[in-house]
Amino acid sequence: MKLRTDSSIAVVLPSPIGDSLIGLVLVDNLIRNGYRPVVFGWVAEQLADWFPHVSVGRPDAWRGAFDTVIELRPTDYAATLSRSGKTVCLAALPEYGGSKHMVDRIVDIATNVLGLSDVTRSNGLVVPADVMRGRFSNRVVIHPTGSHPEKMWSRKKFIALSRMLVRRQMQPSFLVAPCELDARGEIADEGCEVNALPRLSEVAAWIAESSWFIGNDSGLGHLASCIGVPTLSLFMRQGLARSWRPGWGPGAVVLAPSFLPFGGLRERLWQRLLTVRRVMSAFQRLHVKHARAMHQYATADFGDAQTTPATRIGMLPGAQSRRF
Repeated sequence: MKLRTDSSIAVVLPSPIGDSLIGLVLVDNLIRNGYRPVVFGWVAEQLADWFPHVSVGRPDAWRGAFDTVIELRPTDYAATLSRSGKTVCLAALPEYGGSKHMVDRIVDIATNVLGLSDVTRSNGLVVPADVMRGRFSNRVVIHPTGSHPEKMWSRKKFIALSRMLVRRQMQPSFLVAPCELDARGEIADEGCEVNALPRLSEVAAWIAESSWFIGNDSGLGHLASCIGVPTLSLFMRQGLARSWRPGWGPGAVVLAPSFLPFGGLRERLWQRLLTVRRVMSAFQRLHVKHARAMHQYATADFGDAQTTPATRIGMLPGAQSRRF
């Protein structure tokens, strides 16, 4: 499927945050190759300042306006944007399946299906100038919730983890959605800092100004990753982690021990089997690995007297910047 350079293109993002951030990889590659897609979805709307090169539209204003409408998964309004009433659904393509990471599947579609020549894994996110990346050097964002209960580690274990972090001179900061009042209350009752920020742009800024992120398999882990914040993600099983782990910045995955013989049993018991000590050990390894990488980049000889240690650190893998 070769896109005409003069065709009008819409990209409709799915509702989940992580899926939208992965879908924006396709948008970024279309832009890099000279196309000017209009993007639809609440994530793109609320992160407009973080994707300044992206044109964001609202469905009611663009009915029947596009030659080509691309959607990652079926939505209830994408067809109304198309002149023909038809859409290209990526989930129906063979390249969307398989065992590769989801970002690499989008890259394959951009290259092999759409025929784009200049292709990257980046989604083009840019941290706004008024957000000071990593200014709280000891702050660890903890995201204890998610959209699927079966993917969520015990809230009490997250609280116990936060206490271990405090003993190691870290500053845990829980982050929940405004609608999750039960989670907010339970965490606050334990004396922990907990925030419920109303807009995704505020959540992104809070994460960007922190230095670490720990959370369940959820969209905020993807957001932290593409901002470049080192991310520890808790997954229920290896197969999910292989395809859906945050795939941009520095990070690691932690799983329950795999001594149980049956996958279904592991899935039902993973919250019990994954201990606080195991998660803390994984975080400490990530901490040491990232600190070592930071030191290597800060002290490397780049052959440029104008390249300061601070700008070298900004070159670390995962610190996405827009390439024109």
